[in-house]
Amino acid sequence: MNISNHIKYKTILGDFTSNININFSEANIIAITGLSGSGKSTIAKVICGLIKPQNGHIKINNKLLYCSRNNINIPPHKRNIGMVFQEARLFSHMSVKANLLYGQRRNSIFDQKRFDKIIKILGIKSILNRDIFNLSGGEAQRVSIGRALLSEPKILILDEPLTGLDSLRQKKIMKIIKDINKNLDIPILFISHSLEEIIFIAEKIIIIDKGKVAAQGSIDQIISYKKLSYFNSSNTNYSLIKGIIHSHDKTNANTIIDVNGIKLITKPISDKINSNQIIKLFSKDISIATKVPNNISINNILEVKITKIKIYKKDGKAEIILALGKQEIIAEITLFSFNKLKLKTNLKVYALIKAISIVGK
Repeated sequence: MNISNHIKYKTILGDFTSNININFSEANIIAITGLSGSGKSTIAKVICGLIKPQNGHIKINNKLLYCSRNNINIPPHKRNIGMVFQEARLFSHMSVKANLLYGQRRNSIFDQKRFDKIIKILGIKSILNRDIFNLSGGEAQRVSIGRALLSEPKILILDEPLTGLDSLRQKKIMKIIKDINKNLDIPILFISHSLEEIIFIAEKIIIIDKGKVAAQGSIDQIISYKKLSYFNSSNTNYSLIKGIIHSHDKTNANTIIDVNGIKLITKPISDKINSNQIIKLFSKDISIATKVPNNISINNILEVKITKIKIYKKDGKAEIILALGKQEIIAEITLFSFNKLKLKTNLKVYALIKAISIVGK
C-alpha cells in the first residue's frame, strides 16, 4: 500500500498569508527551511490542528485530518501526530519516566518492547528516575522526543529542536533523529533555519519563502538551486558544492576531495574513501588570479571559468560566478581588484581558496 501525505492550504494570520502545497510519500526525513518569519512553524501548527486554514486539506498517512470542502477538521488530540517544539515543554513535577509514560496514555495497552526500544535509541535509560530540573538541554530534548514517539504517531514533527544546544549536543541529537527514522520507520518533518542541520539530516528539502514553497527536492537538487541566497546574509555569502573523498594523506594530515575531477585539499575527515561530502566555500575566502601564483601557502588553486559578474559600485565590490566543472562557486573581490585584473565573462582564471568547511554528506 502506497502511503500518501499531502499538505495543501491557505491561511491568513493578520497581514501574513500562507499558500502551501507539499507532498511526500516515503517514510524519510523531510526538512522544511527558510528565513525567520517565512512561515515554517505555521506549517507544523496547521498539520497539528493548532491553526485552522481558510481552505485546503491535510492528509497524513492516507488519512484526511482537515478538508474544507468536506467539512472535516479532526481535533488536535485525535490527529496522532508527535510534535516537539524548540523548548522541551516537559512536566516539571514529574520524573523523566513519568513524562515519557504520559505520551503512552492515549494507548490502552502498554508496549514494554516499544518503550525499551525508544529508550535505547535515545540513550536515556540511566536518567529515567531523574527529576526534570536536573536535565541538561540535550537530555530534556531527548526526553521530549521520546514522549512524542511513545504516543505512536503517524508522523513526527520537530520544530527547531536544536536551538540553544551546543555543537556537540546538536550532532548527538541529529544522529538520534536519523536512528529514529531508520529503526521506527516513521516520516519526520524537521523544521530548521540552519543549512548545516538540514543538509546533514534530510533526504528531501523544502524551502519556504514568504508563506510559499519556493523550492523542494533532494539535497542534490537544492544545492544547485539558484535561490540558496535564502540562507546567506549580506556579509556571509557562500557557495555549496558536492564532492567525494578521493584519498586520505596521513603524512600531511589531510583529506583530498574530488569535485568533478578537480582535487581539493582539506583537514582530515573521518569518513571512508568514495563517501559523499558537501562543501561550503565562503565568497570572501576565494581570491582570483589570472596566472598560477608561485611560492604561496594556499593549497587549493583551481582553474575555473568566469560565467557571470555582478558589480556593486556602492559597496566597492564585485561578485564573480565561477564554473568549477558542472558546479558553480562565488568569489567576492574589491572593485579595485576587478578592474586591475580586467576580468570578463568566459575568461579562464585561477580561484585561490583559503578555507574549506564540510557541512554534510
